[in-house]
Amino acid sequence: MAENDVTTQEQPMEEPQGAEVDWEAKYKEAVAHARKWEERAKANKGKADKWDEYEQQGMSEAEKLAKRADAAEAELAQLKAEAKRRTDAEEVSKATGVPERLLLHCADREGMEALAAEYAEQTKLPSAPPAPKSRVIRDEGAAETDTAAQFAEMAERFFRH
Repeated sequence: MAENDVTTQEQPMEEPQGAEVDWEAKYKEAVAHARKWEERAKANKGKADKWDEYEQQGMSEAEKLAKRADAAEAELAQLKAEAKRRTDAEEVSKATGVPERLLLHCADREGMEALAAEYAEQTKLPSAPPAPKSRVIRDEGAAETDTAAQFAEMAERFFRH
């Protein structure tokens, strides 16, 4: 494929004013353009693979082993970090009662603890307001009573008869 086939500037598509646009034709044109570039990419894949193979041949055995060792160390570090994150999530879950699966969305232990505190605050049941005090005066000069005492007195009078 010639490299000079690539155009750097695309001509803007101008729509005639007042006329209907043939969207199907534009769609087919766009698909054809995409297929052309897909074919070029597939044609160049073989060349890219050969280049990678050529680079591999140019490396010494020590360089190849060093590259593999670096990749293995990176994978090991990633696995250790994931194991630590799971351990932290398990510990925070046991300490706070927040489900472990929720804590696994956090990146570090501090985030897990912050999420657990927020979760506990959100799931805390609201406390009931105190019972209102009634300011009813029974007889002349009698003391004020609360609602529970009034109810008890009324129940006693009702069931006594």
